Amino acid sequence: MNLTQLPPTLFPENEKTKGKRFFVALFIVIFFLSFCFFSGFWFFYRLSKTLPTLDQLENIEPPLSSKVLGKDGSLIHEFSIEKRSWVSLNQIPQDLINAVISIEDRKFFNHWGVDAKRILGAVFVNIRRGHAAQGASTITQQLARNVYLSSKTSIIRKIREAMTAVQIERYYTKMEILELYLNQVYFGAGVYGVEAASLYYFGKHVWELSLNECAVLAGIIQLPEYYRPDKEANLKNILSRRKAVINAMVSMKFIDKKTAQDILSQNMPVYKRKEQNARAPYFIEMVRKYCENKYGDDLLYNGGLTIFTTLDPSAQDSIDKAAKHHLDSLQKKLNIYFLDRTLMHKKLKIPREIFLSKFDSVYEANKEHCEALPDSLKRRIVQTALIAMDVKTGGILALVGGRDFNESKFNRAIQSVRQPGSAFKPIVYTAAINNGFTPASVILDQPITLNTPQGEWRPENYDGKFKGPVTLRYALEHSLNLPAIRTFIEVGGDTVVSYARRMGLKQKMEPVPSLAIGSCEVMPLELLKAYSIFPNKGIMVEPYFIERIVDKNGNILEQHDIEQKQILSPQTAFIMCDLLASVVRRGTGSQIPAMGFTRPSAGKTGTSNDYSDAWFVGFTPQISCVVWIGIDERRSIGYGLTGATGAIPLYTKAMIALHKKLPVKNFEIPEDIISRKVCPVSFGLATPYCPQPYDEFFIYNMLPQECDLHGPNKIHDRNIINTFGPKEKKQGTTQKQRLMF
Repeated sequence: MNLTQLPPTLFPENEKTKGKRFFVALFIVIFFLSFCFFSGFWFFYRLSKTLPTLDQLENIEPPLSSKVLGKDGSLIHEFSIEKRSWVSLNQIPQDLINAVISIEDRKFFNHWGVDAKRILGAVFVNIRRGHAAQGASTITQQLARNVYLSSKTSIIRKIREAMTAVQIERYYTKMEILELYLNQVYFGAGVYGVEAASLYYFGKHVWELSLNECAVLAGIIQLPEYYRPDKEANLKNILSRRKAVINAMVSMKFIDKKTAQDILSQNMPVYKRKEQNARAPYFIEMVRKYCENKYGDDLLYNGGLTIFTTLDPSAQDSIDKAAKHHLDSLQKKLNIYFLDRTLMHKKLKIPREIFLSKFDSVYEANKEHCEALPDSLKRRIVQTALIAMDVKTGGILALVGGRDFNESKFNRAIQSVRQPGSAFKPIVYTAAINNGFTPASVILDQPITLNTPQGEWRPENYDGKFKGPVTLRYALEHSLNLPAIRTFIEVGGDTVVSYARRMGLKQKMEPVPSLAIGSCEVMPLELLKAYSIFPNKGIMVEPYFIERIVDKNGNILEQHDIEQKQILSPQTAFIMCDLLASVVRRGTGSQIPAMGFTRPSAGKTGTSNDYSDAWFVGFTPQISCVVWIGIDERRSIGYGLTGATGAIPLYTKAMIALHKKLPVKNFEIPEDIISRKVCPVSFGLATPYCPQPYDEFFIYNMLPQECDLHGPNKIHDRNIINTFGPKEKKQGTTQKQRLMF
């Protein structure tokens, strides 16, 4: 018989064997439980090491946008990775707080960071439905996730989230947690926090929201891109979500059923946000570079700085529009100039009218032919630079660095150097006024031949004509070249260069006669700085664009102090203001009043060789402004496009915009400036016998001689032409009437 087939009762188990088996099983259970306990303990211990430290918990610092404000306090730009603005809890309407609690965490004030019952309920619902149909995170857990954790879904992350939430509840009050959460939570479209979301979706501050808007905003939190109200495709979704929020508020007894019905009967609040390009992009880029270099990227993009600038946003907007319109108009003229020079329409057998009406597209389709030309389109895009500044402080009020920042980041206002042409002449005449000349000094406008290293030079006036003897005032009014060159020679090239340096022009200059008519290079900002000395009583101020920078806690990190230096006497500065005012009244800038800018103002045109640069630099007692028009590669803009026709139209519109809210002021006459009648024939002090004398300003000790052409003491054989004028002095005067060359 096989033993294995015997019944088990034949081998009964004794008590000793049973006892051994029991203890073995007990040991295994205890070992297993101990292993699980210590494994769990070790797991949670290691996990706890990855949780926020005490210092991190006590210093929750969400990234905050840095705001750039204009001189009127309005927002111009934000530097941010996350668009967020911090508001305190007492600025957030109670309706919004109630709506968020109702829809996101009804037991917020009762739990300790985690709602265990809610978690179990969510698990049951999700198992029953077969997918994640319901969330269980409390407001504190969401805050923990937003501040410390990623949004990646995993069991480990959920455990860390719960543990962090418990820690947060230990260190913060419920109200503090609410404030942190409402300023942290994501609302779609790159917007974080209730203030930024309110501004983005409704165009108002959070404390201005209605109950209807509060319900919509609270509803966005669950699925921001699905419920954001600025997308028409989301209308059905957000209406359903708003209803859920309102019903939840009724259940929580935050509102009654009648109020709920009223809200649900209202239309969805709609705010049509204006999509616009970045304002003042060249100016903002200056701000960005400055702040990045001084404070670093992290503080600029995440630190919540408030950057107060000098920019006039309203004027800047007007100037940007005017610049675009003006450059488009000039570009059309340049396109005509291009066709007339190259005859490309004939070479391509395209009617001229069609080529001009669809210039860009036709050019693009045939650019392999056009770009082979020396005057191709890519080399002849009209550009501009414009800067306006407060003459008293140096604060930059408006700035345009080119036609399109997206096409070219090169800031022509502060980086380019160009020939100023006749815009340099006021520097020459400033040196002259400080060295014995007066507005009535007579200078000969006749041809001159000068020997230069390049050979003989025979300069001419713009119109090719010569006026003979003219006053300094007339010469500057009408931008005559020969009198400027003669004045330069008498004053001395080195003297003129020294004045240019004192007045802030830093580029290379040679003390040669051609410098008198702008044969150097200047930066637009430098030229504006020099001209601004005149209306500021001879004081030079350093241009600047940031008033102060304040950190998120209200501490002032820096504040601008005006830098100024007396460069000219107030008397010389006033004489130059009055001379340049003549340019606007009846000279090359006389179209300015006709274009609508009728305030007391002054300035000077400038045009370089071959019409490659067109300038106007001008000022009032309050604001100075420079405009440059040209092509980057220094090609001709087109025959006849001078400072008057190219730059003045934009200058005029800019000054009208900049002065809208300013009172009308006249240039102040300083002490030691006197007005005297001048003979229009001899340009000496008028006698009772002089016909039609006119008023002229003089520095008190710089009076010309009395007229000797009229009256009983007239000189019949007066020698009119005397090289460099007479040098002798008459008692009671320091300068005889002079006549150069």
